Amino acid sequence: MFVPRTGGHFPPKKLLVFCLSLSALSSCALEPRPVERIAEQKENLSSSPREQLIAFRADDRTGVSLPKIDEGATLADYRLHAALNNPGLEALYHDWQAARERAPQARSLPEPRLSYTEFLEEVETRVGPQERKFGLSQKFPWFGTLSLRGEIEEEAARIAWQRLLAAQLVLDVQLRRVYSNYYFLARSREVTRENIDLLLRLEGVATQKLAAGADNHPAVIRLQIEIGRLEDRLRSFEDRRRPLTARLNALLNRAPQTVIPWPTKSERSDREEVPDDELFRFVEENNPDLIALQHQIRRADLDRRLTEKAYFPDFSVGVETVETGAAVQSNTHGSGNDPWTLMFSVEIPIWYSKYRSGEREAEARWRSARKRETNRRNQLRAELELALYERRDASRRISLHTDILVPKSIESLRATEESFRSGSADFLDLIDAQRVLLEFRLAMERAMADRMKSEAAIDRLMGRFVIPYPREREEVSS
Repeated sequence: MFVPRTGGHFPPKKLLVFCLSLSALSSCALEPRPVERIAEQKENLSSSPREQLIAFRADDRTGVSLPKIDEGATLADYRLHAALNNPGLEALYHDWQAARERAPQARSLPEPRLSYTEFLEEVETRVGPQERKFGLSQKFPWFGTLSLRGEIEEEAARIAWQRLLAAQLVLDVQLRRVYSNYYFLARSREVTRENIDLLLRLEGVATQKLAAGADNHPAVIRLQIEIGRLEDRLRSFEDRRRPLTARLNALLNRAPQTVIPWPTKSERSDREEVPDDELFRFVEENNPDLIALQHQIRRADLDRRLTEKAYFPDFSVGVETVETGAAVQSNTHGSGNDPWTLMFSVEIPIWYSKYRSGEREAEARWRSARKRETNRRNQLRAELELALYERRDASRRISLHTDILVPKSIESLRATEESFRSGSADFLDLIDAQRVLLEFRLAMERAMADRMKSEAAIDRLMGRFVIPYPREREEVSS
């Protein structure tokens, strides 16, 4: 409430009128529409009822607890732990939340303007001296401008959400790649140990023959050399464990030196193979990078429409009143009455070169967004072709080694060992058979790790983040 400089008081009636005027102007503002709730993609993308897509949500983890990484942890536990505990994803989640709040702000009118003028020297009129003036005005952008600004911010929020999903998929594929390398390291370590045990057993046989007077001292030496070579490889495997666990812990947001148990199985996917054409269609419809670019095109198109509004004027509406004192002659008609005025002002858009430049800029951004979307679509198709080839190649190598090479090399090693024990086979034949078996078994494990990587790449391109819920895994195990 303003207090007059020359005594008196601000009439309650006038204060009520100003409040009602302010309320009337504010009610003219466009009601901010609630931001459209962006789909959080918890739809079931798999034919299996036990597989559901988990979209990262930092504020709602009902029914999804952070799994423990212990001896019984599976790849699904690692993936869920990373998705729920990665600070980079949390940052992007809060970025999306912030983007959602910009649409209501963009749809709101500018703040009303309340003005107060105190006359340093009263203006004498017939009905009395004018002492001070009050004004209230509200600016209104051209029709449809606020709605377009809100839609632009909604598209920005949708882009932020797709970037969150894309980052979650990138994190997931990084974790699965590191896990597959860790799996291969664990299996290589185990296979190498088994081969060392085999050679140690053969060394005992060769030592017994040497003690019995057989002339096989060179065989014993070569056997010990081979054992030393495998033991050195085993130490290299043990030493490589540290950087791999540090990388896994970084993705899991844990201390670098936290111990991670050795994986025990390859986590082979049992999902049904989908035709390639269907996969390409799924990528185009669900890849977050592609969807984000499509929203970017929509946003650029809205920007083009918004620049067209620059040719139309903004206008303001307001009211003013002048507080007037009593006239010198008390019987003067209208003595002390406060005059009220209604104001209406229009901005004059005359800088057409600026508006045309803004249109050309918006048009160029729209064309750029369309070309980026087309380029990304082509890249995704090429990346999917490569990932599918790598999966087919890995599956072929797994079948070859599992069904043919490894069983045949085991059979060959057993036959050579029997011949060596009986003295009909040379030691070099035995070493060669052992080396072939070792290389075939390691190649089989490498193929399994490669298939895990290719499946992770395919899931990322398809926008899939499918893992069983912890409670469902408990039901399966029970």
